[in-house]
This record gives sequence, structure tokens and C-alpha cells, in this order.
Amino acid sequence: MKDWLLLLLRIATGVGLAYWAGHDKVFDPDARQAYTSLLHDAGVPAAGILTILFGVIEFFGSLFLAAGFFFRQAAGLLLVAVGGSAAIQLFAFEKSASVLFTYHDLQGIGTGYYLVACVVLLILGAGRISFDAGRRTMQAE
Repeated sequence: MKDWLLLLLRIATGVGLAYWAGHDKVFDPDARQAYTSLLHDAGVPAAGILTILFGVIEFFGSLFLAAGFFFRQAAGLLLVAVGGSAAIQLFAFEKSASVLFTYHDLQGIGTGYYLVACVVLLILGAGRISFDAGRRTMQAE
């Protein structure tokens, strides 16, 4: 049962982060520019580089997380990216912590939920229903 719940959490977190946070930053130039402008206006240094870096990590790292492929590395990178996003929301936009658990334009997409999910997944691991578990099984044989 635990492995099925971990699979469900991995898929929900991975697909949610890839779609809501990373997709537009990677594939939509207008959205990427809007996010970069938002960060720049808030005084975040290297806004363009951060936008691209966060987008790549959030999109591709989330897909790796959902599949359980290089799981610990993907979860760790996502934790850093989501934590960075949360820090930007709290400090650059001077928002309260409640914004991390709400949706409001580009300034909050439930980042707190993804932060908690990444921590839980990092602690519990990918489970037996993952590419990493399959790889370990094949290496043992």
C-alpha cells in the first residue's frame, strides 16, 4: 500500500510541478518573459537566468520525480528550486507565508504544497514502483 501511495504522490507532485510551474517557463517565451519581468521588478538579481534554471529544473526534474528515475537527485533539485521560489515569494514580494498555499497569478501556485511534498518524498524515497527500484532489481540479478 505504501508503494502505491508513494507512486500517487510522485505522479501528482511531478505532473503538477511540471505543468503549473515549469512548462510555461520552458516552452512559452511570453510567459517566460512575464516571469522574468516580475522577478526583475521585485529586485531579484539574475532574473532571466533564474527563470530558465527554475523552469528546466521544475519541468524536467518533475518528470524524473514522477517516474522515480534518478529520484533522489530530482527530488533534491526540486526541493532547492521550490525552496528558492518560496523564498522569492516571501522576501522579494514581501508576502506572508499563507501565499505559499494559495494560487494568485504568477506570485503563488501552491508552492508550499510542493515544498512539503518534496520533503516527504525525499524522506520516504521513491518506493518499489519506480524506475530506480527496477534498475536496482536488474543489477542484483
